[in-house]
Amino acid sequence: MKITDKIIFALATACALSACSKDEIDTYNEGDDAVRFVSADVLPAERAVGGSAYSVDDDILYETFSFLDAPDAKYHDCDIRLALIGKTAGQDREVSVSTEGTTAPDTTYQILKAVIPADSIYGYVRVRLYNVAELSDSTYKLSLTIQGNDKLVAGPKEYLKSQLSWNNQIPAPSASNYIRTYNMLVSGMRNFVSTSLAAYSPNALRAIVAATGWNDWDDYSVHGAKFNRDGYKYLPRYSWIYVDNSYKGYAAKLADWLKKYEQEHGAPLLHDAGALKGQPVQARTF
Repeated sequence: MKITDKIIFALATACALSACSKDEIDTYNEGDDAVRFVSADVLPAERAVGGSAYSVDDDILYETFSFLDAPDAKYHDCDIRLALIGKTAGQDREVSVSTEGTTAPDTTYQILKAVIPADSIYGYVRVRLYNVAELSDSTYKLSLTIQGNDKLVAGPKEYLKSQLSWNNQIPAPSASNYIRTYNMLVSGMRNFVSTSLAAYSPNALRAIVAATGWNDWDDYSVHGAKFNRDGYKYLPRYSWIYVDNSYKGYAAKLADWLKKYEQEHGAPLLHDAGALKGQPVQARTF
């Protein structure tokens, strides 16, 4: 048998063994299209959605908003990002979501729409949040779960839950990168690179933001590679102020602000929470 004949025979045998026929080739089925909440791997590369962070610990997409960013607004429409798994369609496709629990009164929020728009691989759950006085002292939370419908399957199961929280306060740092930054500037019981929130209070964080003007660390156009991809805007990651020792200058700036505050108010600014509640907020010294 010639070499070319052997090659042809081998290909024919392989095709027969694998039962290669047109009838067995998988075809696209629109009914298999699915929808999920986004996670870091499907967000645009240049920046994440402000206030969004997906947690692999509990499989929840956390979304936060503070009316500090819109103090005069009567309401804010918050879009919780969705991602399509499958092919885009020429028309909008509604997404079914259920409310799994909330601490917010019914009059303080409204779910307006959940949709994958036409010709898009991204969609959103749009929730209208109302700016009420209680948000200065309370944080409201709303938990959502994606449900399957006749247009879109729900899944995978790891990406079906989201929790939206909102208030009228500066969001507390939750990641160790930001907690360390806080402790580099505010005097507490632990060392200056501690990841403990024992000395945290909203008053102290507001003082840091007021003294430094930090409210844009989520902006790539301002901070470049140093920006916070997870959307937290009020503190930089500690490494950026640690490597160049600039944390010492920021702590001194906080000290000057606190001194001016005491002169203007006739009393020092006090911690309003945490282990130091009731004690004066003090800048760390080096």
